[in-house]
Amino acid sequence: MNKHDIKRNLPMLTGKLAGDGYDRWCHSFTGSNARTGKKRTFFVEYCILNPELGGKEPIMGDKPYQKPAYFMVRAGVWGKKGFQLKQYYGIEEMEVAPTFLKITAGECFLSENNIWGRIKGAHSMMWSLRMDKKTSFHVGYSASKPVRELNPFDMYWHAEGLRTYFEGTVTLDGERYDVTEKECCGYADKKWGRDYTCPWFWLYGNQIKSLRSGRILQKSAFAIGGGNPVVMGISLRSKPFADIYYEGKNREINYAAPWTFARMRYACGMKRGKVLWHVKATNLRTAMEFKIVCDENEMQKLEYQTPDGVWNRDLRIGGGTGKGEIRLYKRKGRRYTLIDKLLVKGVGCEYTGKR
Repeated sequence: MNKHDIKRNLPMLTGKLAGDGYDRWCHSFTGSNARTGKKRTFFVEYCILNPELGGKEPIMGDKPYQKPAYFMVRAGVWGKKGFQLKQYYGIEEMEVAPTFLKITAGECFLSENNIWGRIKGAHSMMWSLRMDKKTSFHVGYSASKPVRELNPFDMYWHAEGLRTYFEGTVTLDGERYDVTEKECCGYADKKWGRDYTCPWFWLYGNQIKSLRSGRILQKSAFAIGGGNPVVMGISLRSKPFADIYYEGKNREINYAAPWTFARMRYACGMKRGKVLWHVKATNLRTAMEFKIVCDENEMQKLEYQTPDGVWNRDLRIGGGTGKGEIRLYKRKGRRYTLIDKLLVKGVGCEYTGKR
């Protein structure tokens, strides 16, 4: 549902998660080169790992029986010749506001409405952006405070910025890119928990054209995530979180609402240099079918570390230049009525699978 809840964007690593958990805030947006006009899609991620175990320096967990503890900033570019840069900070280098989202470490900053920072490596990237999160995807009680206190899930998700307007600049290797509200195609979400779901896929976007009307849908957006979530150690197969904010109305399929009988079938894989996602999700009132493809050479292998210190346990790949189509249906019993066929591009896409 389109319900804003900025409390779910706060740091969640308390109780057992303080020494066995992660917080990840992810942002994606498009900017135009101020000199050439060429567009590139950027991403910026902030991640806290096991803060209770941290110190002045980042702890990478590379010693026997040692868990990692650090604040990490990852930033980069999706698409051809894409790359990612990472900077690690010690937990004690991080300043966190007690009652609202505000995290500062070194030259990097995160709040509900602003991100800025600088990272240098094989490339250099500096960003300073304001955010206006227009549309959200609230997954309901499955990430509510009472459920979080019980902590039954391995991973939680909240998309406060299903459609986010970014405004500001990115400087990439000395070249300035302007990010404007009109053309940013922005997205912002948060994941947290004690482990990562596998298999898992994630698709989102807001560059949408309706084939019914022929128009570009300026106020629409979508996100779908799913796989095998783990609840109290039990794997639940093929469970969807899906939302299409279509022409001012949410069409949602959410396994956390069992009375809607949400179901999903999906297939993800690589074929002839491309990564493909084919997803069908239904409940009693709505059905969706996604067919998305992204060139393999425009995606990146995303290194990650679990709270218990394992690096790259599963294969995880991500990108931001997917394209394809979505079919949106209204359902009544066994009757399906096509609402619209949507052409999408600039799709953010991620897949995690067993090696």
